[in-house]
Amino acid sequence: MYDVYYTTGGGPWVNAGTDTWVNLWMELVAPKLDVKPILLIHRTKPKEYGDYKFPIEAHWHGDDIDFAENLCKNARRINILHGHYTPMKILEDNKHKIHSNILHNSVDHILKSQIGTDASLAWHPYLDSSWEKQINEWAKHSIWVGVYDILFKNTNIPNFYEFKHNLPLSESNTLGFASRCEGRKNPHYLDGLKSYLLTNSQEFNIIWKQGTKMDTSKHKIYHFKKEVKDKFYRMDWGISHSAFTSEPFGYGIFEAIDYGKLPILHSTWCKDFEYPYRVSSKKEFIHIYSRLIETPYSEKNKWFNLLKDYMVNNYTNKDKWINDLLNIYNI
Repeated sequence: MYDVYYTTGGGPWVNAGTDTWVNLWMELVAPKLDVKPILLIHRTKPKEYGDYKFPIEAHWHGDDIDFAENLCKNARRINILHGHYTPMKILEDNKHKIHSNILHNSVDHILKSQIGTDASLAWHPYLDSSWEKQINEWAKHSIWVGVYDILFKNTNIPNFYEFKHNLPLSESNTLGFASRCEGRKNPHYLDGLKSYLLTNSQEFNIIWKQGTKMDTSKHKIYHFKKEVKDKFYRMDWGISHSAFTSEPFGYGIFEAIDYGKLPILHSTWCKDFEYPYRVSSKKEFIHIYSRLIETPYSEKNKWFNLLKDYMVNNYTNKDKWINDLLNIYNI
């Protein structure tokens, strides 16, 4: 007897917070499951990943499609750790076996977040809201990882973050941006501002630099690889552009604090925490950033520590996260 845990990434494939979540799940949750877990990654294994060893049995869907289909057909249950945002035949064929679905984002919120913004385009990967609705109707348990309310009935199990670096607030006023460059991340806020960026450089150059004629003359852009993330965060910059619209949890916001960077937040993120450096437009971002340049270090450090305390008090309970998930998987 075994259960299939379906995902789009994880292991060596780490391009987003969803992949980080899957790796934490393998490390902390998988060893405590009552029924044998088998990971099915809905991709073809990239050649550069070689003989990477997963902590549990794992298979790449594209390497042997027939094997993957039989794996799902003969499973007791299917649990979706992170799915594609478009219809997938392997899930449609086994819809009666879907026990749980992890919601890492809300398609409805992503699509709506692009309406009425000051960006000249609203780019994000292709998303199908009807597919999201269908999956959540099939799943016996929908689990939402975010910090705001969504339309679907769900069990809210927010992500957790483990502070490992605990660096003091940087004295630098240079901007940094460590994120994907889809529309809701608002990279256009950095138009003309001196900034360091860690993102998908090809997408950024095609979509934002060339597509919107954004002034990138003061930008230093580093192509995202998980191996360079630590080095990037340790560079001499101190203000984090973390003003992401409809950000579900925000590993990057927590990482900014962990590495001693003061975030400029979006007005929609964790609204219960009173914080003076929030924005919802490019104009507001420029205004707040100009203010921060003139703000004494002591004042910025006060809010840095208050925000960190809020994070620690609300989103660092690893044991609760593990047990809440096990209560669903081990039913």
